[in-house]
Amino acid sequence: MKILHFSDLHGRHTKAAEQLIDTHAPNWIVLTGDMLPDFHMIGGKGNRLDCQREWWGTYRSSFIRPYSITTLTLGNHEIEGFRDRALEAVPVALLGKVGVLQGNPAEFGAWGFSREYAKEALQAEVDALNRPLVVLSHCPPHGRLDVTKGVQHIGHLPLRLHLDETLDAPLLVLCGHVHESFGQFRQGRTMIVNAATGYALVDLDLARGQAQVLEMSRMNASTHEVP
Repeated sequence: MKILHFSDLHGRHTKAAEQLIDTHAPNWIVLTGDMLPDFHMIGGKGNRLDCQREWWGTYRSSFIRPYSITTLTLGNHEIEGFRDRALEAVPVALLGKVGVLQGNPAEFGAWGFSREYAKEALQAEVDALNRPLVVLSHCPPHGRLDVTKGVQHIGHLPLRLHLDETLDAPLLVLCGHVHESFGQFRQGRTMIVNAATGYALVDLDLARGQAQVLEMSRMNASTHEVP
């Protein structure tokens, strides 16, 4: 299965993303949050949620193809109340095998963004995982591709413990959030991919039980103080 993963484009590079999708024709298009414009890009234009919905209504087609499944999960910049139920499905081969984590740790800095969860809420989401082969999380595992510009680890602690302590750990974790830590990391059989500000093309071989990154690149070289 060929997966094209985007994260943290913040309303930018939709044309480039569209071209990548057409070039690679992936089986699964995964968007792990912060795909919509930043607050400052829509400030002063009325209700921010309505503005995000209007923007997404205009540009969502860039990420949808008839030959592929598109899955959108939410980041901290998607305002509470935003949702696209039509893009919550996963490929048939992965039904019941994909776990989605919506929360971001508040303990390393509560910025007043959406879905900033306390430890207990983060743990509850992880406890609800049912031995997934793939985990979609806006926030990377703690200590894995989660270092900020200030050299601070701000990752998801319960997710990291899950990877450390679970014998049948996921084959793949797709995430973003921490722009400065764009890249890939292998932990045992688990490939962790942080595609923040860019994309990753990933091959998921279910028969062999392995995942590998075929290519990945930033689409915006700049980083932000606040992920």
